[in-house]
Amino acid sequence: MYHCCNILKKEASWKLRATKPKNAVFIVENQETIQLLADFTRAEIIRLLNRHSMTEKQLSDELGITKAAVGYHLHLLLKAGLIEITRLEAEEHGIIQKYYAPVAAMFIIDTDNIPKDVKRFFIQTQIEHLRGMFIVFRLYQHISEVSSEKLEKLASALLKQLKEVAQKHLNDESPKDPESFRVKIYSEAVAKLTEQKEWRSLFENKRKVKKR
Repeated sequence: MYHCCNILKKEASWKLRATKPKNAVFIVENQETIQLLADFTRAEIIRLLNRHSMTEKQLSDELGITKAAVGYHLHLLLKAGLIEITRLEAEEHGIIQKYYAPVAAMFIIDTDNIPKDVKRFFIQTQIEHLRGMFIVFRLYQHISEVSSEKLEKLASALLKQLKEVAQKHLNDESPKDPESFRVKIYSEAVAKLTEQKEWRSLFENKRKVKKR
C-alpha cells in the first residue's frame, strides 16, 4: 500500500509551473469577468493566492468558509481564466490536492466595460484605498479637506487612471512581491492625478500654501 501511494505521488505530482503569477498586470475587459470580480470572497481568494499557491482546503481554513463554497468560487475563477492549477500533489491516502495561483499579480478593471450593476462595488473599493491614503496625507498636512462628493469623483478618476498606468506595465515580468507592485501601480496612478488641473489643488501641500 505504501509503495502504491509513492507511485501515485510520483505520477500525480506536477512540476510547479510558476511560484508567482505569470503576468504583472491583467486588464479585465470582459463584462462577465468584471462582474465575477465584484465579490469580496473572490477578491480575497485572489489576494491570498497572490502570496503563494494554496489548496481548496487551505483557502477554506484561511477564509473560514466551507470547502464547497471555496470550490464554487475557484471553479468560476478557473473558468474565467483568472487563476490556474500550478501543482497537483497526492496525499498518503491517494487524495489529489490541487494548488491554485492567479495568472497575474494585479487585475485592473477596464472602466469602459464595467456593468452598471457592479460599478458601485469598484468605486467603493477605490474610495477605501483613497481614505487610507488621505489619512496619511492629513497626518503630514499634505492635503486639503475632501468632501464625500469629491471623494467619489476622485475614485472614478482613479479607476480610469489605474487602467492607463497598467497599460504601461503589460509587458513587465511578474514581480517577486505582488503587494509591493500593487503599491507601485497605485502610486503612479495617484501621481498622475496630482498633475491634472482638476485635482492638483486637492493634493497641494498645505504647509507650502501657508508660507506663500
